[in-house]
Amino acid sequence: MNIFRLLGDLAHLLSKGILIWSIHSNKSAQGISFLTQGMYALVFLGRYTDLLHFISFYNTLLKIVYILTALYVLVLMQWVYPRTQEGPLAWRAAGISLGGSLVFALLFNYQFTLYEILWSFSIALESVCVIPQLILLRQTTVPTVITSYYLLALGSYRALYIPNWVWRYLFDNLVDPIAVTCGILQTAMYLDFARVYYGRQRIKLRGGVVVDSEDFERGWFTRWVSGKGEPEAEVGERARDEEGAIALPPDEDGQTVPPPVVHAETTPAA
Repeated sequence: MNIFRLLGDLAHLLSKGILIWSIHSNKSAQGISFLTQGMYALVFLGRYTDLLHFISFYNTLLKIVYILTALYVLVLMQWVYPRTQEGPLAWRAAGISLGGSLVFALLFNYQFTLYEILWSFSIALESVCVIPQLILLRQTTVPTVITSYYLLALGSYRALYIPNWVWRYLFDNLVDPIAVTCGILQTAMYLDFARVYYGRQRIKLRGGVVVDSEDFERGWFTRWVSGKGEPEAEVGERARDEEGAIALPPDEDGQTVPPPVVHAETTPAA
């Protein structure tokens, strides 16, 4: 344990608290990926199979809190508040993430035992479980209850683990290749998550124009997984202003009218 690991754990815990608070305060789970949250729950359940193995009160408490908060978010999304219905692409990505993580765990582990395989599986799955959330943000214009504070806490958790690895190498002479490799991939995914999220926030009417909806596709991973090229594709006859907004063509009366916005389907709480 070191200060970076401690702060990283607290930032991770804070991100869970912010997410739950956001859902309750908005009375909605719109814009949150049920698939991503479900995979987070699998991450904690797979990683903490040693829950009964007591190391310290702090260690045991955090394991319990992580598992319970992950399951609580799923309960809120499934039975309490309405959430966005995810499409086939997100389901396909979740299936590939689960299958790929399992194969990774079978091939790369420190000991071929159930506990070690589950641990490796959880590390690999955590690095890619944000993919359905990325896809959902790109595909829907429904306002999301995800906040910048949630992203900040989640990003801080990941960022603080980098100096934690350096600390462990310098002072404990320990290097975990599986955790470091998957951690780097997860950091890249979080950065893309942040880029898509902040681009997503620009989808709004402003001064008679609609801000460029192509910002949905500026994330490098979501462009690749959806088979789209660079977002600077054809804009047709619409003209951009200096802020990157698209001026809409006038209607018959000479008025600028925004195009219809297609929302993703929502599923009410059961």
